[in-house]
Amino acid sequence: MGDRMKQADSNYLARKTSGRVVIDTEAQPDMARMRAYRLGRFQNELSKRDLGGALLFDSVNIRYASGTSNGQIFNFHTPSRALFVPAEGKCVLFDQPGWAEAARALGTIGEVRDMPTAAYFYSGPRVNDQAKRLAHQIVDVLKAAAGSNRRLGVDRIEPTIVAALQSQDIQLGYAQEPIEHARAIKSMDEVWCILSSITVAETAIARMREALRPGMTENELFAILHHTNIAQGGEWCEYRLLASGGRTNPWGQESSDKVIRAGELVAFDTGMVGPFGYATDMSRTLICEPAAPTAEQRRLYRLAYENIQFNLGLIRPGVSFREFSEKGWKIPAEFVKNRYPTPAHGIGMTDEWPMIAYPQDWAERGYDGHLEEGMTLSVESYIGADGGTEGVKLEEQILVTANGYQRLSTFPFEDKLLA
Repeated sequence: MGDRMKQADSNYLARKTSGRVVIDTEAQPDMARMRAYRLGRFQNELSKRDLGGALLFDSVNIRYASGTSNGQIFNFHTPSRALFVPAEGKCVLFDQPGWAEAARALGTIGEVRDMPTAAYFYSGPRVNDQAKRLAHQIVDVLKAAAGSNRRLGVDRIEPTIVAALQSQDIQLGYAQEPIEHARAIKSMDEVWCILSSITVAETAIARMREALRPGMTENELFAILHHTNIAQGGEWCEYRLLASGGRTNPWGQESSDKVIRAGELVAFDTGMVGPFGYATDMSRTLICEPAAPTAEQRRLYRLAYENIQFNLGLIRPGVSFREFSEKGWKIPAEFVKNRYPTPAHGIGMTDEWPMIAYPQDWAERGYDGHLEEGMTLSVESYIGADGGTEGVKLEEQILVTANGYQRLSTFPFEDKLLA
């Protein structure tokens, strides 16, 4: 991945982003190859942990392992589809009758079965019966795939299904660990899909920047992002993190019907799942014109920008999470309380492992590991003083390469705020 970019600038890949229309003379991501790569990575991680298979309910995990994606948001709160992934071979998809016909052609799924749905909305007081029906089927497919190995990884699972599987002497393990480690290293097909998602996000940001004016509400501005994503083949927004003026501090407030006023900072985090199911997690802060930024607004912005640029300079394969944490940009004391939860985290189909901790948080929740070529990361900054009026949120999405990193998000920063 890194050889052809040894002498290239950090925007090389972003500038080579292909379109989504198949053209004879242009390279395109190979979806079948990408699905096979992802399934193979996950199965390799299952084998490392001596798991005979995994039973997945999380919609993003199901899509990663198989490529199938029906009703993803619905399935998050009403689990009505599941995927059995053997440590070797093709998957078994459990879905609502008639809903999974398209999945048969994906190349990753060997069998489709009707789902005994152990969700209360579907089954009411019969959830235990449905859980037992599902458990009996899982015992069968696990035995066929793994013989006497009764170790099964699970991710997000209803307690009734846990009880039913344990009653069948299934030893439950944690599937989220192996799938997070599988998802961490991207193929170039995945990188092209991420670049497609970022292209949509940056199209939306340009439209937001052009539309921003005094008198519009935060919700109106955020709606441009969501509309552009859906209209250009994207899927959903994970949250509505857009705030203006005093609502930018502290960070974390979702968009509202607050009216944006001239001279206010407007900060947002895209947090969207775009085309092909890949996420864009980048942030920008704008100034609502006509108004010149104040000296304090420029100070906040310059510090957030410095934070991002300094930490980007640490990115290279082999750097440990702890080293990145300890050598990272030192947050001035006035901004420590309101710091963002992480200086950098993995990003792919959604936020992913790893999530690097600050030095002051290491004892409580830090964990080590190493940056590796093929990881995609979001490098974060939030600068807002405790009790301050406003704050600035910036974030870049990058790919770790053999020699450092490539910027995947390239939307320009605000010259007026950097001046």
